[in-house]
Amino acid sequence: MKRFYHTILITLGLSIGTLSFAQADQTNSAQLIIIIDDIGNNYALGNAIVELDAPLTLAFLPHTPHAKTLANKAHLHHKEIILHAPMENTFKVPLGPGALTRELSETEFKQTLKKAIASIPHAQGINNHMGSLLTQDTQSMKWVMETLKDEQLYFIDSLTSPKSVAYQQAKKYQLPTLRRHIFLDNDKSYEALNEQWSKALRIAHKTGRAVLIGHPYPESRAFLAKELPKLAAQNIELIPASQYLLQQAWKKFEPSNQQHTQNRANRYLLQNKNNHSSENTLPIVSDAQALISQTTSPQAH
Repeated sequence: MKRFYHTILITLGLSIGTLSFAQADQTNSAQLIIIIDDIGNNYALGNAIVELDAPLTLAFLPHTPHAKTLANKAHLHHKEIILHAPMENTFKVPLGPGALTRELSETEFKQTLKKAIASIPHAQGINNHMGSLLTQDTQSMKWVMETLKDEQLYFIDSLTSPKSVAYQQAKKYQLPTLRRHIFLDNDKSYEALNEQWSKALRIAHKTGRAVLIGHPYPESRAFLAKELPKLAAQNIELIPASQYLLQQAWKKFEPSNQQHTQNRANRYLLQNKNNHSSENTLPIVSDAQALISQTTSPQAH
Protein backbone atom coordinates (compact mmCIF):
# COMPACT_ATOMS: atom_id res chain seq x y z
CA MET A 1 0.00 0.00 0.00
CA LYS A 2 1.52 3.29 -1.11
CA ARG A 3 2.09 5.97 1.50
CA PHE A 4 3.35 9.54 1.26
CA TYR A 5 6.12 10.03 3.79
CA HIS A 6 7.97 13.36 3.72
CA THR A 7 11.43 12.28 4.83
CA ILE A 8 13.65 14.95 6.32
CA LEU A 9 16.60 12.74 7.21
CA ILE A 10 16.31 9.17 6.03
CA THR A 11 19.15 8.13 8.29
CA LEU A 12 17.21 9.41 11.30
CA GLY A 13 14.08 7.52 10.33
CA LEU A 14 11.85 10.57 10.83
CA SER A 15 9.15 12.02 8.61
CA ILE A 16 6.75 14.90 9.11
CA GLY A 17 3.77 16.58 7.54
CA THR A 18 3.26 20.27 8.28
CA LEU A 19 4.90 20.26 11.73
CA SER A 20 8.56 21.30 11.84
CA PHE A 21 11.02 19.88 14.33
CA ALA A 22 11.34 23.30 15.93
CA GLN A 23 7.60 23.41 16.54
CA ALA A 24 7.59 19.85 17.82
CA ASP A 25 9.60 20.66 20.91
CA GLN A 26 8.05 24.00 21.84
CA THR A 27 5.44 23.17 24.44
CA ASN A 28 5.07 23.98 28.11
CA SER A 29 1.62 22.45 28.46
CA ALA A 30 0.66 19.03 29.65
CA GLN A 31 -0.45 17.01 26.65
CA LEU A 32 -3.52 14.86 26.12
CA ILE A 33 -3.99 12.30 23.37
CA ILE A 34 -7.60 11.19 22.86
CA ILE A 35 -8.29 8.08 20.80
CA ILE A 36 -11.85 7.24 19.80
CA ASP A 37 -12.23 3.53 19.02
CA ASP A 38 -14.77 1.42 17.13
CA ILE A 39 -15.49 3.74 14.20
CA GLY A 40 -16.80 2.30 10.95
CA ASN A 41 -19.96 0.31 11.61
CA ASN A 42 -22.35 3.17 12.40
CA TYR A 43 -22.16 6.23 10.14
CA ALA A 44 -24.12 8.63 12.32
CA LEU A 45 -22.13 7.91 15.47
CA GLY A 46 -18.81 8.03 13.64
CA ASN A 47 -19.69 11.20 11.77
CA ALA A 48 -20.62 12.97 15.00
CA ILE A 49 -17.10 12.31 16.28
CA VAL A 50 -15.47 13.30 12.99
CA GLU A 51 -17.24 16.65 13.12
CA LEU A 52 -15.95 17.53 16.59
CA ASP A 53 -13.62 20.48 16.18
CA ALA A 54 -10.58 18.96 17.87
CA PRO A 55 -7.40 17.06 16.85
CA LEU A 56 -8.62 13.63 17.91
CA THR A 57 -7.03 10.34 16.90
CA LEU A 58 -9.72 8.10 15.41
CA ALA A 59 -9.43 4.30 15.34
CA PHE A 60 -11.32 2.58 12.51
CA LEU A 61 -12.40 -1.05 12.43
CA PRO A 62 -11.27 -2.75 9.20
CA HIS A 63 -13.61 -3.84 6.43
CA THR A 64 -16.61 -2.11 8.02
CA PRO A 65 -19.38 -0.46 5.96
CA HIS A 66 -18.47 3.18 6.64
CA ALA A 67 -14.77 3.05 7.49
CA LYS A 68 -13.43 4.37 4.18
CA THR A 69 -15.99 7.15 3.85
CA LEU A 70 -15.53 8.33 7.41
CA ALA A 71 -11.74 8.01 7.29
CA ASN A 72 -11.58 10.18 4.19
CA LYS A 73 -13.86 12.76 5.80
CA ALA A 74 -11.90 12.62 9.05
CA HIS A 75 -8.70 13.27 7.14
CA LEU A 76 -10.22 16.40 5.60
CA HIS A 77 -11.24 17.47 9.12
CA HIS A 78 -7.60 17.20 10.28
CA LYS A 79 -8.11 14.12 12.42
CA GLU A 80 -5.41 11.49 12.80
CA ILE A 81 -6.46 8.08 11.55
CA ILE A 82 -5.35 4.68 12.80
CA LEU A 83 -6.46 1.09 12.34
CA HIS A 84 -8.38 -0.44 15.25
CA ALA A 85 -7.06 -3.97 14.73
CA PRO A 86 -9.33 -6.76 16.05
CA MET A 87 -7.38 -9.15 18.25
CA GLU A 88 -8.29 -12.35 20.07
CA ASN A 89 -9.78 -11.81 23.53
CA THR A 90 -10.12 -13.96 26.62
CA PHE A 91 -13.93 -13.87 26.56
CA LYS A 92 -14.29 -15.28 23.02
CA VAL A 93 -16.28 -12.21 21.96
CA PRO A 94 -16.72 -12.20 18.14
CA LEU A 95 -14.17 -9.93 16.49
CA GLY A 96 -15.60 -9.31 13.04
CA PRO A 97 -13.59 -9.12 9.81
CA GLY A 98 -9.82 -8.77 9.92
CA ALA A 99 -9.45 -10.65 13.19
CA LEU A 100 -5.98 -11.61 14.39
CA THR A 101 -5.84 -14.84 16.38
CA ARG A 102 -3.23 -17.33 17.57
CA GLU A 103 -4.65 -19.95 15.20
CA LEU A 104 -3.31 -18.12 12.14
CA SER A 105 0.00 -19.06 10.58
CA GLU A 106 2.63 -16.33 10.34
CA THR A 107 1.79 -15.75 6.68
CA GLU A 108 -1.96 -15.65 7.34
CA PHE A 109 -1.48 -13.39 10.34
CA LYS A 110 0.64 -10.83 8.52
CA GLN A 111 -1.52 -10.88 5.39
CA THR A 112 -4.65 -10.34 7.51
CA LEU A 113 -3.06 -7.37 9.24
CA LYS A 114 -1.77 -5.84 6.01
CA LYS A 115 -5.21 -6.15 4.39
CA ALA A 116 -6.76 -4.50 7.43
CA ILE A 117 -4.28 -1.63 7.22
CA ALA A 118 -4.95 -1.22 3.50
CA SER A 119 -8.69 -1.01 4.16
CA ILE A 120 -8.31 2.24 6.16
CA PRO A 121 -7.27 5.30 4.12
CA HIS A 122 -4.62 7.58 5.63
CA ALA A 123 -3.78 5.23 8.51
CA GLN A 124 -0.73 6.42 10.46
CA GLY A 125 -0.68 3.68 13.10
CA ILE A 126 -2.75 1.02 14.81
CA ASN A 127 -4.13 0.12 18.20
CA ASN A 128 -5.75 -3.10 19.36
CA HIS A 129 -9.49 -3.79 19.41
CA MET A 130 -10.08 -6.12 22.35
CA GLY A 131 -6.94 -8.29 22.30
CA SER A 132 -6.82 -9.22 25.97
CA LEU A 133 -5.55 -12.68 24.96
CA LEU A 134 -3.49 -11.98 21.84
CA THR A 135 -1.54 -9.10 23.36
CA GLN A 136 -0.23 -11.53 25.99
CA ASP A 137 1.28 -13.72 23.28
CA THR A 138 4.85 -12.71 22.50
CA GLN A 139 5.06 -14.46 19.12
CA SER A 140 1.87 -12.81 17.88
CA MET A 141 3.08 -9.40 19.00
CA LYS A 142 6.39 -9.94 17.21
CA TRP A 143 4.45 -10.55 14.00
CA VAL A 144 2.43 -7.40 14.58
CA MET A 145 5.55 -5.29 15.07
CA GLU A 146 7.37 -6.81 12.09
CA THR A 147 4.39 -5.90 9.92
CA LEU A 148 4.16 -2.39 11.32
CA LYS A 149 7.85 -1.83 10.74
CA ASP A 150 7.39 -2.83 7.10
CA GLU A 151 4.37 -0.54 6.81
CA GLN A 152 6.04 2.38 8.69
CA LEU A 153 3.25 2.68 11.24
CA TYR A 154 3.23 3.35 14.97
CA PHE A 155 1.58 1.21 17.64
CA ILE A 156 -0.61 2.14 20.59
CA ASP A 157 -1.29 -0.53 23.20
CA SER A 158 -4.90 -0.19 24.34
CA LEU A 159 -3.91 -2.23 27.40
CA THR A 160 -6.99 -4.41 27.52
CA SER A 161 -4.94 -6.78 29.68
CA PRO A 162 -2.45 -5.87 32.42
CA LYS A 163 -0.40 -8.82 31.09
CA SER A 164 0.01 -7.29 27.63
CA VAL A 165 3.49 -7.54 26.12
CA ALA A 166 2.59 -5.42 23.09
CA TYR A 167 4.16 -2.17 24.27
CA GLN A 168 7.39 -3.91 25.24
CA GLN A 169 7.58 -5.68 21.87
CA ALA A 170 7.01 -2.39 20.03
CA LYS A 171 9.95 -0.91 21.92
CA LYS A 172 12.13 -3.93 21.12
CA TYR A 173 11.37 -3.39 17.44
CA GLN A 174 12.14 0.32 17.86
CA LEU A 175 8.67 1.35 16.75
CA PRO A 176 7.08 4.64 17.79
CA THR A 177 4.75 3.53 20.56
CA LEU A 178 2.45 4.63 23.35
CA ARG A 179 0.11 2.91 25.76
CA ARG A 180 -3.26 3.82 27.15
CA HIS A 181 -3.64 5.32 30.60
CA ILE A 182 -7.41 5.74 31.00
CA PHE A 183 -10.61 4.41 29.43
CA LEU A 184 -13.14 7.22 29.35
CA ASP A 185 -16.46 5.49 29.02
CA ASN A 186 -16.70 1.96 30.41
CA ASP A 187 -19.52 3.57 32.40
CA LYS A 188 -21.39 6.15 30.32
CA SER A 189 -22.99 8.07 33.17
CA TYR A 190 -21.93 11.71 33.42
CA GLU A 191 -20.44 11.16 36.87
CA ALA A 192 -18.29 8.28 35.66
CA LEU A 193 -17.20 10.13 32.52
CA ASN A 194 -16.20 13.12 34.60
CA GLU A 195 -14.25 10.96 37.04
CA GLN A 196 -12.27 9.27 34.27
CA TRP A 197 -11.70 12.59 32.53
CA SER A 198 -10.35 14.09 35.74
CA LYS A 199 -8.00 11.13 36.18
CA ALA A 200 -6.63 11.66 32.68
CA LEU A 201 -6.01 15.36 33.31
CA ARG A 202 -4.23 14.59 36.56
CA ILE A 203 -1.95 12.10 34.81
CA ALA A 204 -1.22 14.64 32.08
CA HIS A 205 -0.25 17.29 34.61
CA LYS A 206 1.84 14.83 36.64
CA THR A 207 3.74 13.06 33.85
CA GLY A 208 3.48 15.51 30.95
CA ARG A 209 1.06 13.48 28.89
CA ALA A 210 -1.91 11.13 29.10
CA VAL A 211 -3.48 8.75 26.61
CA LEU A 212 -7.27 8.51 26.92
CA ILE A 213 -9.40 6.04 24.95
CA GLY A 214 -13.12 6.51 24.40
CA HIS A 215 -15.86 5.36 22.05
CA PRO A 216 -18.35 7.09 19.75
CA TYR A 217 -21.22 6.88 22.21
CA PRO A 218 -23.61 9.85 22.20
CA GLU A 219 -22.88 10.36 25.90
CA SER A 220 -19.13 10.46 25.27
CA ARG A 221 -19.50 12.79 22.32
CA ALA A 222 -21.63 15.21 24.33
CA PHE A 223 -19.17 15.10 27.21
CA LEU A 224 -16.20 15.81 24.96
CA ALA A 225 -18.01 18.63 23.18
CA LYS A 226 -18.44 20.28 26.58
CA GLU A 227 -14.99 19.61 28.04
CA LEU A 228 -12.61 19.95 25.11
CA PRO A 229 -12.93 23.75 24.83
CA LYS A 230 -11.83 24.03 28.48
CA LEU A 231 -8.47 22.31 28.00
CA ALA A 232 -6.45 25.38 27.06
CA ALA A 233 -7.52 27.18 30.23
CA GLN A 234 -6.39 24.09 32.17
CA ASN A 235 -2.95 24.31 30.51
CA ILE A 236 -3.49 21.08 28.60
CA GLU A 237 -2.76 20.72 24.90
CA LEU A 238 -4.78 18.21 22.88
CA ILE A 239 -2.59 16.62 20.22
CA PRO A 240 -2.68 13.66 17.81
CA ALA A 241 -0.59 10.66 18.76
CA SER A 242 2.02 11.20 16.05
CA GLN A 243 2.79 14.71 17.25
CA TYR A 244 3.80 13.39 20.67
CA LEU A 245 5.86 10.61 19.10
CA LEU A 246 7.65 13.13 16.90
CA GLN A 247 8.43 15.32 19.90
CA GLN A 248 9.93 12.37 21.75
CA ALA A 249 12.04 11.37 18.76
CA TRP A 250 13.30 14.94 18.38
CA LYS A 251 14.38 15.11 22.02
CA LYS A 252 16.74 12.18 21.49
CA PHE A 253 19.07 14.09 19.22
CA GLU A 254 22.11 15.92 20.53
CA PRO A 255 21.78 19.74 20.52
CA SER A 256 24.64 19.94 18.02
CA ASN A 257 22.59 17.91 15.54
CA GLN A 258 19.24 19.56 16.20
CA GLN A 259 20.01 22.82 14.41
CA HIS A 260 21.24 21.01 11.32
CA THR A 261 18.16 18.79 11.31
CA GLN A 262 15.88 21.77 11.91
CA ASN A 263 17.43 23.72 9.03
CA ARG A 264 16.94 20.82 6.64
CA ALA A 265 13.40 20.32 7.85
CA ASN A 266 12.55 23.99 7.40
CA ARG A 267 14.04 24.06 3.90
CA TYR A 268 11.96 21.03 2.98
CA LEU A 269 8.80 22.62 4.35
CA LEU A 270 9.50 25.87 2.51
CA GLN A 271 9.96 24.02 -0.76
CA ASN A 272 6.69 22.18 -0.25
CA LYS A 273 4.53 24.93 1.25
CA ASN A 274 2.51 25.25 -1.96
CA ASN A 275 2.02 21.53 -2.34
CA HIS A 276 -0.27 20.64 0.58
CA SER A 277 -2.08 17.60 -0.74
CA SER A 278 -4.55 15.76 1.47
CA GLU A 279 -1.64 13.50 2.45
CA ASN A 280 0.27 16.41 4.04
CA THR A 281 -2.02 17.68 6.74
CA LEU A 282 -0.84 15.79 9.83
CA PRO A 283 2.54 15.17 11.43
CA ILE A 284 3.65 11.58 11.12
CA VAL A 285 6.53 9.50 12.43
CA SER A 286 8.17 6.69 10.47
CA ASP A 287 9.72 3.61 12.00
CA ALA A 288 12.57 3.06 14.38
CA GLN A 289 13.22 6.26 16.31
CA ALA A 290 10.59 7.20 18.90
CA LEU A 291 11.11 4.95 21.92
CA ILE A 292 8.80 6.22 24.59
CA SER A 293 10.29 5.90 28.06
CA GLN A 294 7.61 7.52 30.19
CA THR A 295 5.28 4.96 31.76
CA THR A 296 2.59 4.80 34.38
CA SER A 297 0.81 1.87 35.94
CA PRO A 298 -1.65 0.42 33.39
CA GLN A 299 -5.34 0.25 34.13
CA ALA A 300 -6.89 -3.10 33.33
CA HIS A 301 -9.91 -3.16 31.07
